[in-house]
Amino acid sequence: MPNIQLKPFRHASSFRRIAAVAWDNPRDPTIYGTTQVPAAALLEWIAAKRERGTRVTVTHAVTRALAVAMSEHPDLNGFVRWGRLYLREDIDIFLQVAIEREGESVGKTDLSGVLIRGADGKDVQTIADELRHGARQVRSGEDKNFQRTKSQAEAIPGLLYRLLIGLVEFLQYSLNVDTTFLGAPRDPFGSAMITSLGMRGVNVAYAPFFPLARAPILLLVGAVQDVPAAVNGELVIRPELTLNGTFDHRIIDGAHASIISARIRELLMNPALLD
Repeated sequence: MPNIQLKPFRHASSFRRIAAVAWDNPRDPTIYGTTQVPAAALLEWIAAKRERGTRVTVTHAVTRALAVAMSEHPDLNGFVRWGRLYLREDIDIFLQVAIEREGESVGKTDLSGVLIRGADGKDVQTIADELRHGARQVRSGEDKNFQRTKSQAEAIPGLLYRLLIGLVEFLQYSLNVDTTFLGAPRDPFGSAMITSLGMRGVNVAYAPFFPLARAPILLLVGAVQDVPAAVNGELVIRPELTLNGTFDHRIIDGAHASIISARIRELLMNPALLD
């Protein structure tokens, strides 16, 4: 007896025939989700801190909230290695940084980032200071790791470079070897990644996982926008922050994503908890 009772699909369109041979069977474990966060309290909290000389932003607050949520749910801080799940003991969060130079074409815009190690043990001010300092080093050319990577990418032929970074990836994650002796920083992308497009007015977008990273969570911070909302049965206009998540379904399923999303939302709506 066959596994499934089947019959030919004899009247498929030309597109369906092309699609059947153009794509493989789905194997990508990525899932996506978006949540809206009422942001009035968060904006007031940020304004109050700035009045006291603390230069923080929405992205810094989101970083702190994610670190807290991951510390409360350590089972989400893992990755797949040799077909098995492993958990990190540290919570390090990578924040992406764009390097733009006036007068250069869009295609010349580079991308790097700053890894906040032990983010769950740092307050928002410390996170902001580390990100600001790291971003300044990347953009000024003082970050040795970024400059080394950039020089290699420009000098080594593509196929050879693919083999080289594949070797580093194998050493770092399959064999769990500290590769600093090769000039490659230890676990350079950490537990989770955050990128922000809110300052460019982008509201909803989903970022892809970087193949060489082993972070099961990637948050894209969207814009804070005034939107209509029903509050206690009345229509009001209020600021809302959009957070867009990309998750590795091998580590995080829909239930996990909803739990961590709800906790991040709670922390951002009650930002005093971030202190």
